[in-house]
Amino acid sequence: MKPRSTARSGLLLALVLSVLGVVAYLAFGSDSPLISWLCKALLAAAGVVLILWLLWKAARIALWRVGRRLAFSYFLIGILPIPMVLLAVLLNGYLLAGYFLGHLYRDALSGLHHDLGLEVEERLIRWGRGVEPAEAEEGSFSFAYYRGGRKALGDDRFPDAWPEWLEGIEEQGSSSERERVFDFVALPDGSPTLATTASRAGLGVLGIFQGEIDRELARRGDVWVALIRADDPRKDSRVRLQLLGHEYALQPLSPKRTFEERAEFFGSPIENPSWWERPFIWWGELSGPLRDLADGSNVSEYVAASLNGPLTTVYRHLFSTSAEVDTSVWISLIAITGLLSSIYALAILMASFMIFGLSRAVNRLSRATEAVRRGEFSTRIPVRRRDQVGELQRSFNEMSADLEQLVTAVAQKETLEHELEIARNLQESLLPVDLPSSEAVEFATLFEPSAAIGGDYFDILRLDEERLVVVIADVSGHGLSTGLRMAMLKAALVILVEERKEPVEIFRRLSAMVRAERERRWFVTSTIAVVDFRRGEMELTNAGHPPTYLVRDGEVEEILLQGNPLGALGEEYGHCRVALRSGDVVTWLSDGLIEATDERGEPFGYERLRAALRGPAASAAEVRNRLVAAAERHAGGRPTEDDKTLVAMCFRRSPTTSGGDPKR
Repeated sequence: MKPRSTARSGLLLALVLSVLGVVAYLAFGSDSPLISWLCKALLAAAGVVLILWLLWKAARIALWRVGRRLAFSYFLIGILPIPMVLLAVLLNGYLLAGYFLGHLYRDALSGLHHDLGLEVEERLIRWGRGVEPAEAEEGSFSFAYYRGGRKALGDDRFPDAWPEWLEGIEEQGSSSERERVFDFVALPDGSPTLATTASRAGLGVLGIFQGEIDRELARRGDVWVALIRADDPRKDSRVRLQLLGHEYALQPLSPKRTFEERAEFFGSPIENPSWWERPFIWWGELSGPLRDLADGSNVSEYVAASLNGPLTTVYRHLFSTSAEVDTSVWISLIAITGLLSSIYALAILMASFMIFGLSRAVNRLSRATEAVRRGEFSTRIPVRRRDQVGELQRSFNEMSADLEQLVTAVAQKETLEHELEIARNLQESLLPVDLPSSEAVEFATLFEPSAAIGGDYFDILRLDEERLVVVIADVSGHGLSTGLRMAMLKAALVILVEERKEPVEIFRRLSAMVRAERERRWFVTSTIAVVDFRRGEMELTNAGHPPTYLVRDGEVEEILLQGNPLGALGEEYGHCRVALRSGDVVTWLSDGLIEATDERGEPFGYERLRAALRGPAASAAEVRNRLVAAAERHAGGRPTEDDKTLVAMCFRRSPTTSGGDPKR
């Protein structure tokens, strides 16, 4: 479907959906909820279609110029992915830094719990040996002593009865203590703390941390910590993240909270901190529920640890403390970053030159083409490039010059016949005039267009002293447009041959050039023969053209190669090698001779062609004349309906050539 019809279809679809939605709503919307929902869905679909249509039109208008398309394509491919990748790296780095803060917090919590457990065990051993505990103990930990399940010594924060529920929880978590986020217990005033027990032979010791536990965890883990209960009025909204079977509580960064407020919230004021020392990473860890120390009942659903830390924390704990290692890592990182930045800068520079250069060249060519379309055939493009675009500009100048000469001649003559004669002379000038002739080869040709300008074409190009290329082609159609296409085909083919391209590669590029024309479909059949005098060998490549005929010792061999015409969808071309002997005559021809008809409309055909070629062949001209005479006798003087083109080559043995049987 064409772009214009696609746009009309999209707009028509939006209008139809809108009308259906309005009509259905007016007719049934107030009575039926289902109909009302359907009407709204139709109107929403119409809105989406209309928005997409408007976006498509806007993109088409904005990207009509080639330079804008190139710039937009490079932006999507070369520029946009860079910030997206950097953003993904930063987000992943932030998540990893958050995980690292959580690790530091858990490690500090585990260490504190471990130290408390060691102190409890030590006091249980001493009490079991008869050493009476002191009534008042200084330090971060406080202990209560139990005998027979009742408190023998301890302050009012400890329960009177032995907390058996706490022993059960500790036994469940002892196997993975280093990775466990320990549950907190609530003191009588509701504040969270850590507690652990040790018991033996009716004696027991219960220990708790009696200081500000969040400050102790912050000191041990080098992380700002604020413990918040589920019912704490300071609690902000949190985002819970499920990952690999674990739940994480993320503390969002509130934009209304200044650094001073955050420092006061965490109880860690810092005077005049640098940017590097400001808390940047927010994270959260959940533990819970918060249980009462006396009976294990739930006091709060959970205790959330709001973690905050600067980048210096991650740097101090994550990177190596070895200066040699740090230096090597950073030098490698800086070197790789510099290399990638240089490559990216070079790519941007090259892309900029390419975008601006191609855009300017295309704009010049577009303006010049528009000028030629208006009849200004004196228009020329300044050629400064030495690439394919420059070659295209030179070809345009040559074409414009040829058209200017042609139109000037037509205006002077003021007759259509003379215009066609000029065009025919122009076409014939594209054909070879001086045919190669040497001890090794002799040529004879025929070119008879059915109209003033034909679509057939042949050429003989010398690669070097020992090789030449024979080309014969048939462009579909007749008239001036066909002749111009033939001229364009010749120009492209000569360039490709001079560049020493292989025949299959030449056909593929020519086929792409033929397919690139959108106004009218056309195709070309062709055969390329590369003749090697020294080796006595001929390489044939066929693109849908009639067979090549080899006359040897009076007998005719038809070399039929299957291949797709140029401009067709496929790119399969027939190929073979033929060994040549002295006296062989190779004939290439277009279908004009084969399709020459008599008065009954019967074509000359392949059988009559082979019969005409059969016989002694002393020269290429003899074979050509014999074939042309047989075709004219069959036609009886009737005018031909198609172009007649023939190239005959007589190969003679030379001291440097050797023949053999044909091989394919």
